[in-house]
Amino acid sequence: MITLEDIATLFGTIDSRAAFGERVNELLRWLESQPDVTAARLICRDRLILGPEDSSVPRISSSQASLLPMETAVLNGKSPIPHHIFPEDGNGPVAVYSPFTDRSGEFAGAILVKSAAPKLFLKRNESVLRVLASKTRDLVEIAGGRSSGTFPVQSRGTDDLTPQVIGKLMDLLSLPMYVLSVRGKFLSVNNRFLEQFGFTDLEEVNSRGEVFIREEEWGDELKRLTVESGFTPLTTKIRTGADRIRTFQDYSMLMGKTILGIVLDVSDFVRANEQLEDALEAQTFLNDKLSSATFMLQKTQATAMKSLAKLAEYRDSETGDHLQRICEFMKLISMEIHKDQPYSFHVSEDYVSDIYLSGMLHDIGKVKVPDQILLKPGPLDSAEWTVMKKHTSWGHSILDQADQELGEQSFLTLSSRIALHHHEWHNGDGYPHGLAGDDIPLSARIAAVADVYDALTSRRPYKEAWSHDHAVAEIQRLREKQFDPVISDIFMRLEDNFRSVSQRFSEEPAMVG
Repeated sequence: MITLEDIATLFGTIDSRAAFGERVNELLRWLESQPDVTAARLICRDRLILGPEDSSVPRISSSQASLLPMETAVLNGKSPIPHHIFPEDGNGPVAVYSPFTDRSGEFAGAILVKSAAPKLFLKRNESVLRVLASKTRDLVEIAGGRSSGTFPVQSRGTDDLTPQVIGKLMDLLSLPMYVLSVRGKFLSVNNRFLEQFGFTDLEEVNSRGEVFIREEEWGDELKRLTVESGFTPLTTKIRTGADRIRTFQDYSMLMGKTILGIVLDVSDFVRANEQLEDALEAQTFLNDKLSSATFMLQKTQATAMKSLAKLAEYRDSETGDHLQRICEFMKLISMEIHKDQPYSFHVSEDYVSDIYLSGMLHDIGKVKVPDQILLKPGPLDSAEWTVMKKHTSWGHSILDQADQELGEQSFLTLSSRIALHHHEWHNGDGYPHGLAGDDIPLSARIAAVADVYDALTSRRPYKEAWSHDHAVAEIQRLREKQFDPVISDIFMRLEDNFRSVSQRFSEEPAMVG
């Protein structure tokens, strides 16, 4: 996120450059250094004169400018922006656009930003772009004033500005300008200065006492102007005729015993800074609240899942630590998938934590299986097996209904898919839908290996626990038949980890060998 300190540092760098082109290039290079920005450009209206760098700035005609919006926006490929601005876009550039006006309110130019995600970039940086456009407007006005000759350079041996020079200053109606004596008295101001600050004439300006509210003493400022050459910028406050305080950037230069100055309105910049500061403060507060709420939500989700899972566990006293082992097994496999990324789609780190909890509910549907079937101490007959297999659909129905009541995808979405599909086979011979290969959700494919390994190595009413090696051999034998070969291979690499988990959460001495 762009901070106030970033903007202040940028403006300091810009103001340290002497030439207009160097200043603009600093601004554009800074923009191009931001994430997702591939290029940044400045365009100006064709009537503007910018001095030596005039030809280097792309221009747009008055008729083209009239078709452009007067506020920040994302321009599509049909905008009148010249194609050569971003040569790689043959059909016209799609760019983030931040315009600035001249003092009469007409379009003067714009900053264009080429971004990989233009709408998102504008949403995140609209206030910053307005600040940069305001700064660019100041740079353009200063360059225009210098090139037109309205900023005369006079020998330091001359005591005062000549009437001819003051006449030129008074002709510069688009920028507020003043001439001060070294004692701080206004010798001349132009009409634009009077209009902008609410004074009627020069006499009223001098009668108001302190017009400039300066951070440094007048003598110190004179020393600064004596040492520095050219127009040096200084942010200052001005007390208007209506006794209001406004913030401006003052460009002044000592010439003999008089000071020539121009003041540029940076109110937009100050207001945007304040808004940005408020937004950052609010964002920090919201981030703290969001982190707290997210932690509580995750804790609630985990508690809810464990509580739901216990429903099935209480019905089947033989399962013991089966749920904990299943979650650990699924986490092992999903972490390896996240690390290797063996599929055409991306598996995120969040998926690993989500599936760890969601696996708890894979057998929630067993709450609807009758006791005489669920707790039968022997093999099930055909009719009983038909009922038992329905636990996948019943589990999905329970979780899906709760998921829909939440109104959007939730932590139950993944759980419902696992519950429904964890008995599907890779070759299509499983149940309830006979899905095969990639049609089976990845979460269910992971759960299938975890569930079968744990079932094989655990004691059941109808069988004894298999040894770890026997179970590993069985899963290897069913590779590409019952199990996804990618997951089967991951299981083979992690078999020692599976053994450790099985022993750590075992209800009885583990069978090894």
